[in-house]
Amino acid sequence: MRSRIAVTIAVILSLNFGANIPGESREQSTKVQELNLKRELYKQRQLNKLPRIVAYVTTRVNRTPYVFSGSSTSGWDCSGLVRYLYSQIGITLPHSADAQAHLGQRVSLPKYGDVVVFAYRGRTDFYHAAIYLGHNLIINANREYNTTVIEPLSNFRHSQIRFVRIVGQ
Repeated sequence: MRSRIAVTIAVILSLNFGANIPGESREQSTKVQELNLKRELYKQRQLNKLPRIVAYVTTRVNRTPYVFSGSSTSGWDCSGLVRYLYSQIGITLPHSADAQAHLGQRVSLPKYGDVVVFAYRGRTDFYHAAIYLGHNLIINANREYNTTVIEPLSNFRHSQIRFVRIVGQ
């Protein structure tokens, strides 16, 4: 009987817990909720911009040269292209394929705009980065071609491939 009374009291107290919050705490709680909502809306706006930015980067094919350590439309390397693309939606990524490989969320089914990184089989350091375009195609700054190119993932069939989702997790 005592345990039933204790449980009943605990339930009543838990139900009334929010009723005794001072006005200032309620205002703080409301401000926190508003801030969280603003953050979510900002993330959604950034996610909505991603397809347009990826589409713009595809217009740079054969127009933006491969430039070691570059990260602008006047010239970029592989990780610089990825860094540039995400900087356009307010996300700062490191200028390293290996560092980019360890960000965001690893996914097995890539989506348009995901980061694709490559490592030699059996290695844990990543040597190349690109952006996934769908249909097993990527856009990347290719040192061999000395420009920005779209190519199939099959060109990297001897590499370990990782897909990384930076936004829209």
